[in-house]
Amino acid sequence: MHGGDAVAAWDQQEHAAMDFAETDHRGAVMRGCRFIECSFHRADLGGIVTETCVFDRCDFSGTLLNSSIHNGSAFLNCRFRGTNLLGAEFRECKLTGSVLDEANLTAVRIIAGDWSYTNLRFQTLENLDLRKVRLAEADLYECNLTRADLRGADLSHANLDKARLEQADLRGANLEGIDLKGLTLRDTRLDLAQAVILSQCYGARVEYE
Repeated sequence: MHGGDAVAAWDQQEHAAMDFAETDHRGAVMRGCRFIECSFHRADLGGIVTETCVFDRCDFSGTLLNSSIHNGSAFLNCRFRGTNLLGAEFRECKLTGSVLDEANLTAVRIIAGDWSYTNLRFQTLENLDLRKVRLAEADLYECNLTRADLRGADLSHANLDKARLEQADLRGANLEGIDLKGLTLRDTRLDLAQAVILSQCYGARVEYE
């Protein structure tokens, strides 16, 4: 399937264990489709639009997904190793359990949604707007979150070891299970409740007169 016929072929369709490796579907629109254990390895999906689609255990390794837009779609336990997501946009999407090692996330837009249990190790997420994104138990080891806006995000039990949070905004974020003493918080914005917890981590006694 190439070019224009991709739209009609993938409307409300289900594909299981299909091999779309190295195929060209640039600009395709996929609505209400379901893909189970399909391979899109090194396919060209640049500029595609997905609407409420489900990708379950699919392989997007080396795939071009630059400038793609995803509305309410789910990528469950998918592999994005080395995927080009330059300028991609995820609106209210679910990426639980997906692995994004070595993916290009430059200028990606993430509008809310559930990214719990994702593997984002070593990723550069600098300056990203991650407000209200659910990142519970996500692996953010050594991520660059400098100046990231994480207001209202759910970071409960996420792995933030060696993550850079300089000038990030954590106000209202759920930090349950996070060792605040282990974080580098230079110029990081915290709300009052978080500041109190941080003080208590260092043995301070906070008193209100």
